[in-house]
Amino acid sequence: MQGMVQAMQTQAKTQAALQAQLLRLQLQFSRSMAMERADVWWAFMIRTRYEDGAIEVNWAEFTRLFRAKFIAEHI
Repeated sequence: MQGMVQAMQTQAKTQAALQAQLLRLQLQFSRSMAMERADVWWAFMIRTRYEDGAIEVNWAEFTRLFRAKFIAEHI
C-alpha cells in the first residue's frame, strides 16, 4: 500500500513538473511571437510613416507608439 502511495505522489510531482515546463515553453513562445510581431510592425512603420526621413523618431515617440500598439491600457 505504501508503495502505491509513493508511486502516486511521484506521478503527481512528475505531472506538476511537466505542467510547469509546458507553461515556461508557452511563455517563451509567446514572447518570441510578440517580438517578431513588434519587429514586423516597426519595419512597417518605418516604411510607411518615416520613409522619406522628414520625421525623426525619438525614443519618447517610439515608446508611445509601441505602448499604444502592444501594451494594454490598464498596465
